[in-house]
Amino acid sequence: MLRLFSRRPSLRDAVANLETHAIPAELQERFAHFLEKARPHELFHLNPRYLAEQLRLNERQTLKLLLAGLHEGIVALHWEVRCPMCNAVDHRSTSLEHLHHDAECDNCHSQFAPHLDDEVRITFSLHERMRTLPPEADDPTFRAEVEARFGSVPGLALLVLPDFQRLFPNQRLLPDESLDVTRVALLFTDLAGSTAIYARRGDPRAYHLVRRHFDELFAVTDRNNGTIVKTIGDAILAAFQNPLEALCAGIEMQQGIVALNDQMRLTDDERLILKVGLHAGPCLSVTLNDHPDYFGTTVNIAARVQNLSRGRDIVFTESIRTDQEVQRIVNEQEMESNHVPLRGFDEEMLVHRMIV
Repeated sequence: MLRLFSRRPSLRDAVANLETHAIPAELQERFAHFLEKARPHELFHLNPRYLAEQLRLNERQTLKLLLAGLHEGIVALHWEVRCPMCNAVDHRSTSLEHLHHDAECDNCHSQFAPHLDDEVRITFSLHERMRTLPPEADDPTFRAEVEARFGSVPGLALLVLPDFQRLFPNQRLLPDESLDVTRVALLFTDLAGSTAIYARRGDPRAYHLVRRHFDELFAVTDRNNGTIVKTIGDAILAAFQNPLEALCAGIEMQQGIVALNDQMRLTDDERLILKVGLHAGPCLSVTLNDHPDYFGTTVNIAARVQNLSRGRDIVFTESIRTDQEVQRIVNEQEMESNHVPLRGFDEEMLVHRMIV
């Protein structure tokens, strides 16, 4: 009887549970086949980019699969911190709350502030309840070869996944902790004239329109590899790993709102007009009001830039425009550029306005 209760769960049955996370049956089969046939060292502190190549997925698809697997107890998550001085991984944890702004390397005793998009990385292992991996699974040489080939997946990649916040709401930094982010692209939106819509059409009708616009923005953000950090009245703050994803999201949002206006056959006094502002730079990843958030000058500039939008356009800073991948888009667009004052900042800032 005791042997019966200690029996390991079936790997195939566990993978079949991924259907509840909208993982297609064909991908379930490929994932199960990899887990069954992989050598032990391929399943210990697995680099998601290595798995992405094995399963012919992109990085975000792979992370969504692994998060579903984490939720179902198929894999375990590791937060790893690399020392920038000696490259040793001196801290491994299963929870974000164990990471701290000030770290000390156990190997060389250097003190440093780990960056969420650099020194903090994520890996996954096959959960021990599925199969106990032998000691030789810990193969530093293999992991180094994989990293040299693919690079590592930064911790920020999880924080900009809506699935991570939805499935693991308790995975967050402690309230008095923060982690540096070298660069994050932030997108602020707001609805122009929404107060007038409430006044003219009444609260229920206006609220319905605002909710429909939120649905569109949430979907666009996810399609462009970002996450909604928070909503503020009729506005949102979204975060992306790079400026290109943020700009593409802004363009698609404007197009989506135009389509929504047409789809709902809104009259002139109801038509939604979206304002969008973008900025990228360093900031702090923090926990505010029990939710992941961002803090610092970059956030303040992004909010101020959004205030410059007139609607049906995108206003962005030089940090967005000078991104090499962004230039392929903006160089083909007509823009107006001006140095403008921003409230709370001493010097004027160069911003660009693109009509969508």
